[in-house]
Amino acid sequence: MADVVVIGCLEETLDTLRHLYHLGGRVDALVTLPESEAQRAGITNWVDLRPFAEAHALPLHQVRSYGMKGEEDLRLMQSLAAEAVFVIGWQRLVPEEIIRLAPSGYLGFHGSANLLPWGRGRSPINWSIIEGRQRFILHMFFITPGVDDGDVVGMEVYDIRPEDSCRSVYYKTSMAQARLIREHYPLIREGRAPRLPQRGTAFHYPKITPEDGRIDWTRSADEICRLVRAVTHPYPGAFTTLGGEKVMVWRCQDFGDNLITAQARPGEVVFVSGNRFREAVVQCGRGAVLLSEYESAGPLNEGARFGDDDTR
Repeated sequence: MADVVVIGCLEETLDTLRHLYHLGGRVDALVTLPESEAQRAGITNWVDLRPFAEAHALPLHQVRSYGMKGEEDLRLMQSLAAEAVFVIGWQRLVPEEIIRLAPSGYLGFHGSANLLPWGRGRSPINWSIIEGRQRFILHMFFITPGVDDGDVVGMEVYDIRPEDSCRSVYYKTSMAQARLIREHYPLIREGRAPRLPQRGTAFHYPKITPEDGRIDWTRSADEICRLVRAVTHPYPGAFTTLGGEKVMVWRCQDFGDNLITAQARPGEVVFVSGNRFREAVVQCGRGAVLLSEYESAGPLNEGARFGDDDTR
């Protein structure tokens, strides 16, 4: 019998486990996804939990599918006889017959710029950065067969700073998840944990797709920088086109517009540094951005214009 089991397969899972152990918390077993299944499911930030499991003498089990809908996965979860299960970094719904197995419940995490039920659904960290939100509320809740609709046990609130990317907000989320587990598991085990129903009108975010990373140069510098920070590594990234070729933009910053001429058009490269970084300044609909990390098939030249060849 395993008292506490964690299900997860993402970098966020590993970061949460590491911080939980730093705080003095412990778990009894891990359930994860094999790399081959992660690739088939299109997971970009899968992580191997085996080194952590071996370092802490933890049993590591692999389910056969991300949806855990097969008989073998059901039997695996039955065999663990877990008291409570924390689902961390697992972007699929857990089947109802598995949720019912743990006496103290299955618990998940979901964040939003506002209190749930506002902000259910996919990619809430990415959307919060894109929208320019200044805070994030992480909820720990009892998992039900629905989507992020279970009773809330506890919350952590933290800032989204102007310099934050999706990666740095995930670091904050991992720390918050570890703190919530450490604080609330004893109450969950004793059946005394708070159960706060979600109230209000539900709003669901859609999934971020690679096409959502396309840069619209008629937008302001601030909007473009937020998009880049929201979809940078480990996600597919923001992109534009030049001469029919895709140019990936991984990092940029607001450059201001007091040095930009009135004749410059949105998407136009108005300056390229001569150093080895070849950083470039690009005019936006309002202001300009400095591309400090990008991937281009060839060198950028002043006067080139991004997006002229878009066929949308």
